[in-house]
Amino acid sequence: MKIIMFFILAMFSMALRAQEVEVVVEPKEPVINENFFVTFKIKTSGSEEPYISFTPYGASVLGKRSQGLSISTVVINGKFTTTKEQAVVYELLAERAGQVYLRNVKVEMSGKTIPVSEVRVNVLNEARRIPDAFIEAEASKTKIYLGEGLDVNYYLYFKTSISANDVKEFPKLNKFIKRFHHINAPVETVQYKGQVFKRILAYSARLYAEKVGSAVLDPMTISVQMIENDYSGFGFGSQRYKNKDLSSPRIEVEVLALPSEGVPSSFTGLIGEHEFNLSVPKGKYLVNEPIEIKLEVKGKGAVENFDAPVIYADNNLEQFDTKSEVTEMGMQAAKKVFEYTLLARGPVKIPAREMAFAYFEPSSGKYIEKKISVPGIEVSGVAAATNGSGETKPEATTPAAEGNNFLNSLFKNKKEVAVEKNQIGLVGPNLSGQGQWFDRGFLVLNTILGLLLVIVGIQWGLSARNSSGPKNISQLIKRDIAVMKKKGLRYSELYHVLVALDKTNKMAAGGISITNVINDSQLSNEAKNYFKNALSFTEGGAYAEGKRNGQNVVFEKKHFNELMKNL
Repeated sequence: MKIIMFFILAMFSMALRAQEVEVVVEPKEPVINENFFVTFKIKTSGSEEPYISFTPYGASVLGKRSQGLSISTVVINGKFTTTKEQAVVYELLAERAGQVYLRNVKVEMSGKTIPVSEVRVNVLNEARRIPDAFIEAEASKTKIYLGEGLDVNYYLYFKTSISANDVKEFPKLNKFIKRFHHINAPVETVQYKGQVFKRILAYSARLYAEKVGSAVLDPMTISVQMIENDYSGFGFGSQRYKNKDLSSPRIEVEVLALPSEGVPSSFTGLIGEHEFNLSVPKGKYLVNEPIEIKLEVKGKGAVENFDAPVIYADNNLEQFDTKSEVTEMGMQAAKKVFEYTLLARGPVKIPAREMAFAYFEPSSGKYIEKKISVPGIEVSGVAAATNGSGETKPEATTPAAEGNNFLNSLFKNKKEVAVEKNQIGLVGPNLSGQGQWFDRGFLVLNTILGLLLVIVGIQWGLSARNSSGPKNISQLIKRDIAVMKKKGLRYSELYHVLVALDKTNKMAAGGISITNVINDSQLSNEAKNYFKNALSFTEGGAYAEGKRNGQNVVFEKKHFNELMKNL
């Protein structure tokens, strides 16, 4: 038993040591008689230079260089861990095709020897031929925190001329919040693996992962029509067109959880540096005067998910629905503006204070808190009577009481009205006797006619409302759909159409968004994803008309037909 335990511990320790050294070959498949590089990446706790030895078979060593020491900090289970990594690069020459080996590989450091598995390199007789046209996705990062943004660009590479290209399938990117970019990129000439290609940006987006774990950047498929030249032996040539479907490889992205320790109560959920600006036009208001304030949030995080925070709160303050709008600032950053409207029903006095907003900084692995100044506000003036609980208690009035008040003021003895000195007003002849009674009767007659007109107007409004049944609502929805089919998807018409799915009017009670309404509907998953992506795409001033690269967003007739059946 002791011998078995000894071997298990020895194998376990060797596995641990072997994980401290990583060997990278570049290029992965070198060509015979060409140089290639083998890099040893060694994790260490000191700055001592490691000693590396190996025996090459089928290759000769041309040189060696050190890339220095790099330090990185990672978060593991909520704790910060600092690691140091040294890189030593060997330049070798492949002397034969087939398998080339580096055997007896050892790394000696701090008096310890770390054995490394043998390195095998596949050497080619000639370089693999790169296709004349292909599509490839480039991601800015493949390891991100939850809510951290990454940029992905899908490029179409080609050597020969392309007469036409058409997107057959866009990447789904279901596990990400998507912020699409307008594309107006020219064709550029680049080098790819030592060869000259032309390329064009076919699709671009900034993504924010929604779940911890593994996520995939889906392939994009493009159909191209390439021109191929055929030449005869007599100097004559002809051209023919060849159609090809190109698809990009998948890219896996690792999504890390945010540290659970040291999370401030003011954490906004935003990742990366952000700025917060509050605008309050003045500090003093009258009762029933609107109070309009604005909060602006700018940064590289998913500001779309940032909800409006409470700025002022008081029992006498009534807050209406807060408006918000997201606008892109370049390819990475965005700005979200909240417009608050408050109404004071009684006296309010809120002192000035500081308000904290915190975000997570991926580069340092720390939560950072910023504070902004919130000015005090004061509301004064004559307010309605309040009950014992401090709530506004409106005075009860009846039509009869209103009529009596009106008649009393109408037939009030004019001799009781006092004229204040130095007051400017309208001056006219003072009629007496029958003229006063005639004026009063004329005013009463006008009042009765006015009340009759109000009653007729109410009845007309009710009849018009009753006549606007589901048939008219359906016609309005069809009209909006027809507009979008003709002019392209726009946020306003699309929102009006999708709101009709809220048959029980849950959104009016608050706490339910249009996304919740779509998820709770009877639509198919494909239609739900289509409408949610369309809303996300067209939201914001920059995408109000839903156009990308000069073309309208694709109008999917089958999804709109399904929507009409569910209304």
